Amino acid sequence: MTDEEGLYITGAQMHFFLNRSKGKKYFEFGHSIFLSYYRNCCLYNLVYDLMEKDESLAKMYWDEKNECVAIGFPTNGKVAKILARIAFNKATDDGEDDLFGLFA
Repeated sequence: MTDEEGLYITGAQMHFFLNRSKGKKYFEFGHSIFLSYYRNCCLYNLVYDLMEKDESLAKMYWDEKNECVAIGFPTNGKVAKILARIAFNKATDDGEDDLFGLFA
């Protein structure tokens, strides 16, 4: 499923979460752990799809300090503008201020 902003989680990403301990319970109750995972998947998929069209828009790399995939992009570039538009639309739709935790 894709939401109105074009954000999505893949079937494989969803199965990965559901197969973890308490994954089905977290999903069924809309737990913050699932919502955080969902948002991270949406962000990853959005940036990955944009990079497939133009790899100069962003960089994904392994962050050794935090032991996770990290994403870098110019603050005034296309990725930042798309994320800002999505965050604004989501904030006005459901009152959430920072969908991806970008402005913390």
